Amino acid sequence: MSLVRKLHPHIAKDLREFLSENNISTKKLIIDLEAETIEDFDDYSVDDILSVAGILKPGEAQELLDHIQESREGWGK
Repeated sequence: MSLVRKLHPHIAKDLREFLSENNISTKKLIIDLEAETIEDFDDYSVDDILSVAGILKPGEAQELLDHIQESREGWGK
């Protein structure tokens, strides 16, 4: 179970400035002080998307695949 703590407004401001200076725009992060890393926390990770895929109907799955294919067509241009 995680414990959420409120940041002091000055600390939050300093953190925002630090993140901005380091081109980090994600609003949620995981800070690991032991590993000295900052990890972006995406609301929609690949695992989340794959877990939803199991509840799609066959027709919906094909529509999703078609949409993904159409979206990727413009990537290499």
